[in-house]
Amino acid sequence: MCDKVELRPVVESDLDAFDAAFQNRSGASEYQWFGFTPTQGQREALRTRGLLAGSDNMLAVVADGELAGRVEWLERRWGRRDTSLCWEIAIGILPALRGKGIGTRAQRELVSYLFAHTRVERIQATTDPENRAELTCLRKIGFVEEGTVRRAQWRDGRWHDQVLFSVLRDDAE
Repeated sequence: MCDKVELRPVVESDLDAFDAAFQNRSGASEYQWFGFTPTQGQREALRTRGLLAGSDNMLAVVADGELAGRVEWLERRWGRRDTSLCWEIAIGILPALRGKGIGTRAQRELVSYLFAHTRVERIQATTDPENRAELTCLRKIGFVEEGTVRRAQWRDGRWHDQVLFSVLRDDAE
């Protein structure tokens, strides 16, 4: 267990660490390995907007002063563009630091940050029904399970269901 988990803006060396850690099956985990993917887009977004204030955003997770991973939030909509925006969050913890509660604390911090600094009413997350660690984490930080989205994610040569969770602004308060 670590004493302090913080979020901070991403720097170039963080992206290097993420590329090294997450560009293979064991580093990404079986639930986040989508094959080799280019990361030039992330680097361009870092240069132009600091990976903030866009439709896809990222902050670094730091545990006890050490880079531990990243949290992301992406625009999602449930209807009209101007009235239905919500955020969908995701997380990637470096393999050596998993299982220490860092992901739970980081996602809790991200939810607080997003409700404090954006006007969304809803934050959602999805995960594989077999990803016990993330299922536990989302429930622990107040997300409500809404149901299963059938065959929503192509990964490892087949379609996978995803469990949809959400937390509303009132739930977080």
